[in-house]
Formats: sequence, structure tokens, C-alpha cells
Amino acid sequence: MFEKMGSNGMPINNELKWGFYFLDRRRDNLKKVYDELRSHDYNLEAVEEMENGVYQLYVSKVEKLSPEKLHKRNVAFNELAEYCNVFSYDGWDVEKIIQ
Repeated sequence: MFEKMGSNGMPINNELKWGFYFLDRRRDNLKKVYDELRSHDYNLEAVEEMENGVYQLYVSKVEKLSPEKLHKRNVAFNELAEYCNVFSYDGWDVEKIIQ
């Protein structure tokens, strides 16, 4: 994935804005997730109710991640979702930092 991102012009060796998503039917459960992440410098981007009555938490952090670090983050976020009784850690996205 990182090779593909690099070949598409993403500066993978620089800091990027990484976004992470969590889903649950209870907004309070998502608040527990954000309470855990806030102390690790994650920014709250949005909590939105989706069409099917499920809420989506979107958090972000500007940092440089290697493929290995991203994998560890995904494992940790799956564990965090389970710990907070959240239905799902729903993955990540990444954006260039516009200066």
C-alpha cells in the first residue's frame, strides 16, 4: 500500500494527516474511545450519525508512520474498540498536509 501511495505522489517519508474511524450505535461508547485517544494528541474531526443509525467517530493525527507502525496502530485500535465496547474500528485514511 505504501509503495502505491508513493507512486501516486503521496510523500510517504514526510508527516501526513492520518485519519482513523470507529463505528457504534451508541455515541457514548465512541466518547470513551476519544477520551482514550485525546491524551495521545489525536484531534476530534467529527462524530456523525450515518444513515443506518450508526455513529462514526473520526479522529486524526499528523505524524510520520511506517508500514510497520501503521499495522501496530491498526491492531491497537481494534483492541481499543473491543475495550470500549465499540462495534468496529473501521480503518484509516491519509492526506497530504497542505502548507
